[in-house]
Amino acid sequence: MRKLLPMMITVSVLLIGCGSNATAPGQATSQVLHRATGSWDGTAYGNYPEGRPVLSLVKVSIPAHTTLGWHCHQALNLGYLTEGRLEVETRDGKRTSLVAGQTLAELQGEVHRGHTTGQPATVMVFHASNEDLPFSTPEAECLPLDATSENAFDTLIDAIEKRLATAESIALYKWDNGKAVQDTEREQQVQARVRNSAWRHQLPAERATRFFADQIEAHKMMQYALLERWQRRGAAPDAHRRDLTSELRPELDRLQAELLHSLAAFDKERRADCARQLATKLRKRPQPIALKQAMIRASSKLCDKT
Repeated sequence: MRKLLPMMITVSVLLIGCGSNATAPGQATSQVLHRATGSWDGTAYGNYPEGRPVLSLVKVSIPAHTTLGWHCHQALNLGYLTEGRLEVETRDGKRTSLVAGQTLAELQGEVHRGHTTGQPATVMVFHASNEDLPFSTPEAECLPLDATSENAFDTLIDAIEKRLATAESIALYKWDNGKAVQDTEREQQVQARVRNSAWRHQLPAERATRFFADQIEAHKMMQYALLERWQRRGAAPDAHRRDLTSELRPELDRLQAELLHSLAAFDKERRADCARQLATKLRKRPQPIALKQAMIRASSKLCDKT
C-alpha cells in the first residue's frame, strides 16, 4: 500500500475586532490527509467521467467478521477509516489493510472487496462522479481497464453479433405489447451512459457514441425485418418470451460494457488494411441475410479514423 505522509498547511487568519471585547488574532490549521494521482496499488488515475459532476460523501458501515461482495468502482473514491480495521484484496491477489485514522485511494475499474475481522469498521468515502455512475458496480458488470486481446478484431465482431442476437427477443416483446421499434428516449439514455463510461475504457467519447449509434441502428434494422416477416405471416413465432425490464435490458447493459471494452482493444491493434479485413471476416460468417445486413450496418464506420 502506497502511503502519503500527511502534510501540515498553516493558514493565517486575521480577525478584526468590532469593539472593546474583540478576540485576539488566531491561527487556523489544515491537514491534507491524503493526496493521490493513482490508487493504492500504484495504478495512475485517468480522466474524470464526463457529464454533470456530482460529489458525494458516503458513510459505509461494515459489521465485524464481514466480507463484502466483489465489486469495482467506475469513478474516483478516497476513503477515510474512522473506526475499526479493514482489509482489501483484489482478484489477482493484491492486498492492503488500514486501521482507524488511515486513508485509502480506491481502485478504479479493478475488481476487489473488503473484509473486517473482530470489530466493525466505518469508512467515510469521498466519491467524485456524475449523475449516472453508481457508487459501486457488481463484479458481473465490471471489465478490466486494460483493453488488450489476442484477437481483438474477432472479439469485437463477436460482441456486435451477440448484441444483435437480442433483437428477436425485443421484437417479440414489442409485438406482444404493441410497442414501436423506435424509442428515442431509450436511445438517448443508452448514448448518455456510453458517453459517460467511455473514459473507463480509454475511448474518446465521440468515438464511443458514434460506434454505438451504429449498433442501435443495426438493432432496429433487425427488429423491423422480423416484425415485417411476422406481419406477413399473421403471427409471431411461439418462442420463449423474455421480460424487457428484468432480463433484456440488463443483458444489453452488460453487452454495452463488453462492446466498449472490445472496441478499445480493437482500436489499439487496428491495422492499415482494416476495411479489407472486415469485409473478409463478415463474408466468412455463415449468417441469415437479415443478420448479415445488420452486421454490415453495425460495423460500417468501424475502420474510420478516430
